[in-house]
Amino acid sequence: MVETGGELERPSVAHMMIRGNRPSAPRAAGLAGLVIVMLAAAEQSSRADDAAPPSGPAPDKSFYTLFNPTPADEMRKFTPDRPAKGYSVRTVDAGHVEIETDFASYTTSNYQGTITRSIQALDPNFKIGLTDWMDVEVQFNGLQYSRLFDTASARTTFDGSGFGDVFLRSKMNLFGNDAGFAGMALIPYVKLPSSAPVISNGAVEGGLIAPLALRPDDFIITLMTEVDVLKTAAGNGRYTNFVNLVGVSHPVPGLDGVNAMVELYSSAGTDPGTPPVYTFDLGANFKLDRHTIIDIGLNLGLNRAAPKAQVYSGVSFRF
Repeated sequence: MVETGGELERPSVAHMMIRGNRPSAPRAAGLAGLVIVMLAAAEQSSRADDAAPPSGPAPDKSFYTLFNPTPADEMRKFTPDRPAKGYSVRTVDAGHVEIETDFASYTTSNYQGTITRSIQALDPNFKIGLTDWMDVEVQFNGLQYSRLFDTASARTTFDGSGFGDVFLRSKMNLFGNDAGFAGMALIPYVKLPSSAPVISNGAVEGGLIAPLALRPDDFIITLMTEVDVLKTAAGNGRYTNFVNLVGVSHPVPGLDGVNAMVELYSSAGTDPGTPPVYTFDLGANFKLDRHTIIDIGLNLGLNRAAPKAQVYSGVSFRF
């Protein structure tokens, strides 16, 4: 997920059912080559509003708080954490509220003889700006339906629905919140499990996310790393998981208010029972007005352990 939008994908039923798999050397080389092409293309664009120096001194917004909201004419560019998986480095303006949610999401996977189909309706993420550099967020992973089919026995092993887990986050911008060539943020989070079996692993988990945004010309390049403490696939142990992402976003020529984005995502950890996941993600968003953005996205698996495809659409708005 790049700075023009994005929501980091969390483990779904498809992720929880996978076990063991390693990418081939040619596939890894192909990923590296694609990253190089993406970054090289980013150097050939024209100057963007984000990277351009302000026409005058930046307003002092340090005294705005939850109870002393930022005036509407001083609010920063609206960059929600969707579509795709990367996070924006920008926080919600002090005293304002932002809501981001899927309309619907469909995921399919086929791994080690199990075909998984999952549908999720709504996963609202509520954000509120506490200061000019910090917000707090609560995300509900919505109503989910999943069906698992075992190809060897030709039987359905799970068919049920339930609400997903709840995520609590706080985003703290370190620099580049309003403008500039670069920006960075830290996002600690904790996951509170739901009671639904299979849909949730029933464990409290957490981690720290660190997105870095580079804004050369009219591109935005997102480089993100994340460290998680997650439940092991077997037993009740914990292991360290590492997420890395590179994404590029750019306005679509000839379509006012439309941005397209592409990213490479990897998730790999120290638990031998939990295989790495690699995806190639595409997304686009359309700005209806200054405070409303709709989006669509498609995530494609690059290794057998990753879901084969995930397609979704959603909306973000602030007030």
